[in-house]
Amino acid sequence: IANRVRELGLTLTAGLAVLALGVWAFAAIADEMADGETGYDQAVADWLHGRATNPLTELFEAITTLGNGIVLAGVTAIAAYLLLRRGHRREALLMVLAFAGAEIVSYSLKLGFRRDRPFFTDPLASESTFSFPSGHSTVSLAVYGALAVVIARRVSRPARLPWLAAAGVLVGLIGFSRLYLGVHFLTDVLAGFAAGAAWLAACVVTLDLHQRLRLRRQTSR
Repeated sequence: IANRVRELGLTLTAGLAVLALGVWAFAAIADEMADGETGYDQAVADWLHGRATNPLTELFEAITTLGNGIVLAGVTAIAAYLLLRRGHRREALLMVLAFAGAEIVSYSLKLGFRRDRPFFTDPLASESTFSFPSGHSTVSLAVYGALAVVIARRVSRPARLPWLAAAGVLVGLIGFSRLYLGVHFLTDVLAGFAAGAAWLAACVVTLDLHQRLRLRRQTSR
């Protein structure tokens, strides 16, 4: 138990660092956007749109579906069910909190900032909601990140990095797909990553802190 308490202490420190960095990054991006200092957003959007080709468009249309709400809800439900069957209630709760909370955070921030999406006369895709931050980026990072954390804690140390890297690549591709398809600006995606990381870190820290306090109570008896 003492070793487990020390390990949780290390993850709490890392989680708090990610939480602080995510909040800071989101605030910095939001401040730039509010001050109108994101002229590069349109330049990036125009550059990508002008170089869109059909094979790539079909590829990124497929990739972007991995970040929509229905797919992420399915991933969350399946992961939580399998974890519960194996008695891992805390990890199952992490998956549910990561998805549900990130959806709420994303929706609330969109309503708060009410930013219009990129406009093209010949769009590759269209969305009806507000643009900032990217919901795909926010929620996919929270869900796939939570899944990677759960798996990383169940495998050997050498195997942890590949799982975390795979989640990072997948989330990065989902974020880029939103840029390529012209439904988000660069700062929308970056802010979504920051918000998703902050929310995931908050979930991990809260649950790990609860577990650490419980273990401490057990050792003090």
